[in-house]
Amino acid sequence: MTEHGGIKGGITDHGKSVLPGRFRPAYWLGVCAGALALLCMPMLAQAADSAAALEYKVKAGYLFNFARFIEWPAACLPASDSPFVIGIIDDSEALPVVRSLLEGKKVDGHPVQIKALNANQIGRDIHILLVTRAAGKSPEEIRTAMDGAFTLLVGETEDFAERGGMVGFTREEDRIRISLNLDRATEAGLRVSSKLSSVAKMVKTMKNK
Repeated sequence: MTEHGGIKGGITDHGKSVLPGRFRPAYWLGVCAGALALLCMPMLAQAADSAAALEYKVKAGYLFNFARFIEWPAACLPASDSPFVIGIIDDSEALPVVRSLLEGKKVDGHPVQIKALNANQIGRDIHILLVTRAAGKSPEEIRTAMDGAFTLLVGETEDFAERGGMVGFTREEDRIRISLNLDRATEAGLRVSSKLSSVAKMVKTMKNK
């Protein structure tokens, strides 16, 4: 056998001899910890994805109830089978979750359609518009782009309903709550049921907004 580093059949490890096959607790603990970290990375990512999916499942339920407890002008749904359209400005998890849960359901006989939108092409056929955090757009910007459409403007960013939106999602501990700007909704020609307003936090538009 040849010798390397003065140790027959072995190698040196920071000046200490290490024989092949010798169990070194500190070394193997380090190896195991590294392997465990690599294994846990996709698990942690999956857990984060599941949390986001759960959040948007709850919000999808809210959107469906908004459709049930808000009345749009008759011209917005001219035929008995006219689609009820929910638009989403999103760059993350919201769109596929909301679409999987609500697409094809019916509101007073109107089939629900889910549309992916961008802030520059909203259109006037949208009944509910959800602006997610990932969209990176303020309620003031979206409201200008809507140009007076009969659309319920819903968002997730801070003070969304107070800054030009109509409904804002907020988180209180482990629950999702809603803020409602009734004045903005009324201005848009929408009639909000007392069943909805009774469970929402009522807010007013901030000055100069």
